[in-house]
Amino acid sequence: MNATELREDLAAAHRIFAIEALNEGTWTHLSCKLAAEDRYLVTPGDTHFSMVQASSLLLYDRAGQLLCGNGKANHDAVPIHLPVYEARPDIGCILHFHSPHATALTLLKARAFDTRLSQTAAYFHGKISYLDSYAVPRNNADEGLQIARALGRKKVLFMKNHGVLVAASTLADAVVSAYQLERACQLQVLAMATGADMAEMDEKYVEFLAAEDCNGEPGYFAGMKRLLDLKQPDFRL
Repeated sequence: MNATELREDLAAAHRIFAIEALNEGTWTHLSCKLAAEDRYLVTPGDTHFSMVQASSLLLYDRAGQLLCGNGKANHDAVPIHLPVYEARPDIGCILHFHSPHATALTLLKARAFDTRLSQTAAYFHGKISYLDSYAVPRNNADEGLQIARALGRKKVLFMKNHGVLVAASTLADAVVSAYQLERACQLQVLAMATGADMAEMDEKYVEFLAAEDCNGEPGYFAGMKRLLDLKQPDFRL
């Protein structure tokens, strides 16, 4: 995938986040690594996700210097994303967001997300890690490293009192993971609200679902891009 295509795909990811109500105002941030380069496309700060275009994405180097683009990223974006890329050369994109139900689970004292409660949650079995203290990387660069260490080799990081981070090799995988993670957390929060005992799935089915490519929905990202081409084609500009 060339740089133009990657810009269009990352812009599409922002529009999808807005459609699925995964973003929070203009504060959360997504990024992608340019193939074979130590350069990163990042969400333009102070821009609603429904307005992000391919040309509005910012380009940063591995030192956190802005190379191309107008404005600057959110103050936490580069301090969070760059240490994770340094620690995980296998990943191609990072999505950090504060969706309501996933974030709600980070407010509980216990590590609350249960991958055995629904088939949607099961896709994340064995892929979850936790940061058990609140981190503010813009004030302390070491906390960006703390986030990278907490993620480890996993796909998803629940960040205490903050939100979640998804890291994957492709945007297709990362975007469907973000959507399904929020849905799984929503189902769990709704079930918890009943106060009734919850039924966990059999381990063999949980492991089966966790092994599926792109959480069992490899066509989600392409399908959503077709919707954008129909309804919001300016994302490619």
